[in-house]
Amino acid sequence: MSRDLALTLAGGGNRAFYQLGLLDRWWDRLADRVGIISSCSAGACMAVIFLSGRRRETYDYWVRRKAHVQRNFEWWRLLRGQRPTPHYPIYRDTVRFALADGGFDRLRAQAFPVIVLVAAPPRWLPIPVSVPLGLAVYSLERALRPGHLHPGAGRRLGFRPIAVDLRSSPTPEAAADLVLASSATPPFTPLGSVEGRPVMDGGLVDNAPAFVAEQHGPWHHHLVVLTRKYPDRSIGRRGTRWYVCPSERVPADRWDYTRLEPVAETIALGERDGASRRAELVSWLTDEPVPVL
Repeated sequence: MSRDLALTLAGGGNRAFYQLGLLDRWWDRLADRVGIISSCSAGACMAVIFLSGRRRETYDYWVRRKAHVQRNFEWWRLLRGQRPTPHYPIYRDTVRFALADGGFDRLRAQAFPVIVLVAAPPRWLPIPVSVPLGLAVYSLERALRPGHLHPGAGRRLGFRPIAVDLRSSPTPEAAADLVLASSATPPFTPLGSVEGRPVMDGGLVDNAPAFVAEQHGPWHHHLVVLTRKYPDRSIGRRGTRWYVCPSERVPADRWDYTRLEPVAETIALGERDGASRRAELVSWLTDEPVPVL
């Protein structure tokens, strides 16, 4: 069987745990078909966790690692010159855990590229300005165009895409650096660095970076897994792409590390959707692409 399928994993913080549940139910049908994975932000993290072969133990580790967190933001830490949020070390340690005990070797041994997207800030803006401006413009466009799948304000502002294959990472630390760079959303996680340049969350260019996979195409099928519910008019089949989103509002909040139940419910939602839509997946994999009129 040829590897004729692209898989794109959108970002979304804790909402991306939905992808773990869905892939658990679908991977046996996808594994021999996937020719590339494109991802950004938390979607890149889920790709690492899933492909490492350590998703169960990594999730358990994340639960233990964040058990002490009672608040997601503490202003008083700023007065002491400390990071006001607990997310970065927990996130980084979790990715490193996934890559331990053979996880990194399994990631690098994949038969297909595992591409991670980061966003390079505009050259004409100083970093202290581009960071809050980029995040503000991204949030504003999401609010004004809630059904839009590929917002473009970041690119118009001057943020540039940089795509890197995780398999090219020389060490587990370098792979973790790349995932964290793709998730760089101050103050939750700090700026990253790729090729000596400061970079931010790849979602500032495109939070569902299907274009990255298609630069390596063409693909007979392209599955784009989103992490929040979209209106019906925005999802479904679009040419070779099939946009799949949660069937209901995702319980997890993007950056809430204080509660476990919503994340567990988000994984369960992915598992339910995967089970209920499995026949649709099988049908799509045997269908010809639907042309865009």
